[in-house]
Amino acid sequence: MSVFSRYCLETLCFIALLLPPFFGLSQDSILLHSAKVEERYAAVVGAKLRTFDERVDGYSAKTLEKIIRQEKKMKAKMARVDSLKADRLFTYAIDSLKKFQAVFTNRTHRLSRFLGANYFSYLDTMRQSLSFYKQGQSALNTAKGLQGRMDSCLGAVGQAEARLATVDRLNGFLQQRQAILQTQLNSFPGLAAGLKNVNREVYYYKTQVSRYKQTLQDPEKIEQVVLGALRQTAGFRQFMSQNSELAGLLNPPAAAVAGIGGGTSVNGLPSGAALRQFMQKQLPNGGGDVVDKIRGQAIDAGSASPTSDAGAQLKSKLSGLQGNGDPTPPDFTPNGQHGRPFGQRLEFGANLQFGGTTQYLPASANFGFQAGYKLNDKCSFGLGAAYTLGMGTGWNHIRFSNQGLGARSYLKWKMKNGFYLQGGGEWNYLTSFTSLSQLKQPGGWQTSALAGTGREFKAGRKLKGSVQLLYDFLWNRHFPAAHPLVFRVGYQF
Repeated sequence: MSVFSRYCLETLCFIALLLPPFFGLSQDSILLHSAKVEERYAAVVGAKLRTFDERVDGYSAKTLEKIIRQEKKMKAKMARVDSLKADRLFTYAIDSLKKFQAVFTNRTHRLSRFLGANYFSYLDTMRQSLSFYKQGQSALNTAKGLQGRMDSCLGAVGQAEARLATVDRLNGFLQQRQAILQTQLNSFPGLAAGLKNVNREVYYYKTQVSRYKQTLQDPEKIEQVVLGALRQTAGFRQFMSQNSELAGLLNPPAAAVAGIGGGTSVNGLPSGAALRQFMQKQLPNGGGDVVDKIRGQAIDAGSASPTSDAGAQLKSKLSGLQGNGDPTPPDFTPNGQHGRPFGQRLEFGANLQFGGTTQYLPASANFGFQAGYKLNDKCSFGLGAAYTLGMGTGWNHIRFSNQGLGARSYLKWKMKNGFYLQGGGEWNYLTSFTSLSQLKQPGGWQTSALAGTGREFKAGRKLKGSVQLLYDFLWNRHFPAAHPLVFRVGYQF
């Protein structure tokens, strides 16, 4: 389907969702009868989940390979001093990492919702919206083909949940592993470099998975239309309140609570005595008073140090419910470009430089275009091309002509407050030409070695302006003679 067709379909779907109030129809019935909307919605969600799965599995397997390789190096280094301790410290950990790697490589994730997996609101919403559609299809005896697609998409949601549960368990294992290796530094200082490499990989792994999750949550247009309409329907809101994972976590079933000990409900809510009995039933062995236990756990958690197990678990759960999952601050300067796709690390720019009339050349305008690659947040390099347009010798003699072509390279290092240092080489053909065949003359090409400074400033919502002042170290070799200082203005996008 073409982009235009997709846009038309999604627009028609949106209009269809707005029409029911004018014709006395409920939005529930329109949604349940709109097979086109359901099919498109399931297709988009399924495609996003498959891309998410592939990215997480691939990146996890590569990260584990690097960590395993680093653990083996540390084991070999420790074995030269104490082979028995090296075996105890590393063998089990390396085997465990290999098992995790096999899960990601073979994609054999198993869903275990109640073993520490953090809550992810996007997947919960997708599950409930698809289940709501499926329930409506069953009631209307919809074609089996569409029901099969809904089942397939629900299965993809389950696989993504299982994958994130595996990621959470892996992060917990890596966090414990970092703590264990940290305790060995006093006895074996030689492990410091290896531990720093492990910490770097763990930090980048958590950052990248968070980036993948954020990308997954960015809604497509069809998702905005469908979910926006569903949230306005009373039926879906009730369905969410009864079936969502978060609702089940925070709200115990009132009937189950009220049914314990013959408790009564007040305004549809269980009484305090019934709620206390329900929570008492959930505690291991049913021992002690529930209020005392909760108070004791709260005191323990509040007094725990940031590195204690209780404090770490509490922080992990809270971060999971908040949905941030930010990694802990690293002990190194992180590269913000690490793990980003190639296209997101590219930068493009254009600049302009004017030259006045000389004995040999007319007034000119030099247009430059460049494409660069970000090595990290501060450093980038790239290549470019330039074209020199001759504009005549004055207002009374305006005449456009081809006065030159050029190739450029640059290396840029950002500093504070928008300033940066830049250097590079340029090769320019500074002779008037009328056909490209003339550019083959070797004598017409001149070389420049430039270095200087510049400053970037905000020129628009997604546009940056820049000014550059560069010094040409080879200016005295040029013919005709050129000025050693080069001033340029440009834009970057």
